[in-house]
Amino acid sequence: MATTVRLGIIGSSGGSALIAADACLRAAGLKIEWIVVTDRECGLEQWSREVGHPTYRLQYESAAAFSAEAHALFKTSGCKDVLMFYTRRVTAPLIDDLRVWNIHPSLLPAFAGLRGVEDAWKAKVAIFGATLHRVDAGLDTGEIRAQVAAPLRQDHDLQRLQRLSYLQKTWLTLVWFYMVRGIDVVMANMPCEPGVALAWPGLPEPLYTAYCNWVSREEKIGV
Repeated sequence: MATTVRLGIIGSSGGSALIAADACLRAAGLKIEWIVVTDRECGLEQWSREVGHPTYRLQYESAAAFSAEAHALFKTSGCKDVLMFYTRRVTAPLIDDLRVWNIHPSLLPAFAGLRGVEDAWKAKVAIFGATLHRVDAGLDTGEIRAQVAAPLRQDHDLQRLQRLSYLQKTWLTLVWFYMVRGIDVVMANMPCEPGVALAWPGLPEPLYTAYCNWVSREEKIGV
């Protein structure tokens, strides 16, 4: 595996799951150059600039125009895989020419759309999870490539569910890293509570240990 890997990100959020995954990757001795594209000022953009990753802000006038500009930028940067932390639609040529991925905060096909966590909480689900899938022209309809889940206690409120979603999205970002490096089936490990009780697939060492250590630190500050 190459010492440095270059991967694309499209985001408009705080980027907490990506930031956590990056910390786990670095703890495991893996260095990533993220090529970050945003359409507004956000926590992800601020972090990316502060740590020195190439960061670009594109105007979102339409899905087609934004997608064409982002596609050109990622192609020039040598990115074949792009992960989205983004709430707006993207279209061709981005999703046709590059491998574009999304992490959705529910066990798809249940609770598609922008309010996956809230919809799952209102439905009083017994199992809460997240899904890594490819992006196609539909709404959260692309091929499912990985899922994680955990049982919910009756005393879990919406805020707790959002924190569990954060842990799950971090796990799936790490799984995504191995998938785009050409490892389709990774070694299964005993998943780490509280956010990930069941996982398909698992994480290989040393990244699994880095994730568990990170979760332990998060628990101490109240995740």
